[in-house]
Amino acid sequence: MKRSIYAFLLIVALSNFGLAQKDARELWLVRSQNITNDLLKDAADLSSMQRAVLWVKLGQRWWREDPTRARSWITNAIEVVEQVPNKENPDERNERLETARILLTIVTPLDEKLAKRLLTVMSSDKSTDDDRSAAANALIDAASGVVQKDPKRAGELVAQALRTGTPNNDMHQLFYAIRTYDPKLADSLFVQALTLVRKDSHDRLLNSLLYVAFPALRGQGDDVPAPPDSLRIELLQILLDSLNARPVGGGNSNCGLVSWIAQFFSEIERLLPKQGLVLRQAINTCHVAWPVAQQRMEEVTQTQPLDTVESLLKAAADAKDTDVRTDYQYRAANLAVEHKDYERAIKLLEDIPKDVRGESWDSYRWQWASDGAIEHYKNSRFREMNLMLDAVPSDFQPLAKASFVYWLPEKAGGETGPIIQILNDAIKGLPRSNIPEWDKYYWYFSLLHSTVKYQPADANAALKDAIASLNKVKDLPQLDTNNYLNYIGPPLLEMDEFVVKDALASITQAQPRAQLRLALLDATLQRLRTTTSRN
Repeated sequence: MKRSIYAFLLIVALSNFGLAQKDARELWLVRSQNITNDLLKDAADLSSMQRAVLWVKLGQRWWREDPTRARSWITNAIEVVEQVPNKENPDERNERLETARILLTIVTPLDEKLAKRLLTVMSSDKSTDDDRSAAANALIDAASGVVQKDPKRAGELVAQALRTGTPNNDMHQLFYAIRTYDPKLADSLFVQALTLVRKDSHDRLLNSLLYVAFPALRGQGDDVPAPPDSLRIELLQILLDSLNARPVGGGNSNCGLVSWIAQFFSEIERLLPKQGLVLRQAINTCHVAWPVAQQRMEEVTQTQPLDTVESLLKAAADAKDTDVRTDYQYRAANLAVEHKDYERAIKLLEDIPKDVRGESWDSYRWQWASDGAIEHYKNSRFREMNLMLDAVPSDFQPLAKASFVYWLPEKAGGETGPIIQILNDAIKGLPRSNIPEWDKYYWYFSLLHSTVKYQPADANAALKDAIASLNKVKDLPQLDTNNYLNYIGPPLLEMDEFVVKDALASITQAQPRAQLRLALLDATLQRLRTTTSRN
């Protein structure tokens, strides 16, 4: 009898659990639909081309849950770029084709037939080399979006891109991923790309191939897989052919090319030793106007590499040219960061004279302080953590503190009290900072993300400040494939639904308003899928 009662109670409990799960799914579905309705209203405030981008983004997000409506949105978007207006001027044509490129990037992983319609738009009889290159770039972007889930499909898209035109965006990370999955496929794609480079000089594509062929020399690490030496030799031969076609003469003629090729000196000597003599002679002949380039060329022929902080600092002390000395100092500081010696790295930064620091100094200063403070926190060195952050110049101190809180690992350990104090310092300091408003609004959203996590009671005020900053900025990024505010979707989902709805409605510009609503829709649909999978 007892067993029967227990079984009955278990059935009732499971039934109630199932109903609760169903109710939760309905809740997230309704919320997703409400956000979508708001986005469709936003579409009225966008241009026809921006409206097409929004439609295809909605189709992308609803592709799994509502394929019929998703396909309808995407079809409507494609029809916008298929229609060629009478007396279309060059600017209008460029905007239409650029929109088609954005749509192609998003649609290609979803549906091949729809993607072919977009390729037709971009490959008309009037297509220029730039148009075909843009189409190839879109296919490369699409391949990057699917490579982790479907490397074979990514390889097919890369091959199609290379047949369509000459891509000029960076694609070495894509090639690395494909090689990990299928080295033979990666080699065949490399050969196709080499063929394009041989026919004509495509510097961006050539540079990507050099990253693929020599990842260690390009700072990608020793563990990144590379193509076989036979393909590396073919690529190096193209480099040397370009040098032989433009031999170094008197003065500084073609020494820029020599300084660029010189970084591959060790590999040229290994794989093409006879031709290495030609490059060495060219290096010796060059007396370039850029001392840093000359210094780098001389380094490649040295037997003792400058691979320690001490050796770089000695080279800096011996340097007679200011630019060369500064270059060595920056390299020494960066090497200290690689060794996680942040105190020394910051000290080396501070030692660089103010009049030669350059534009990167400020970002290095607060980024390294943030990274160093995280290391101190993980080891419960709270005093050192605070000293490092408080020593950052006042304008950039809020950035260092906001970055510290944002990037602190979930399992860093330690107390939350110091984190909250640093977060509050950043919140108070950001309005007083003199960084430009177009940069500041991004940091407000970063602080919102951290506030929701550590001080949820203050989240409404943080969101209000972020949107107030956003509304001060003009010419914000376009509504393209770069979902630059997507990281803010999950924290928005943790806040009061109606507070968030009203706050987003107060954004004055349609594009960032739609971008934030798309981020919230992404997070909401993800919650819907998680709830569904539990059923």
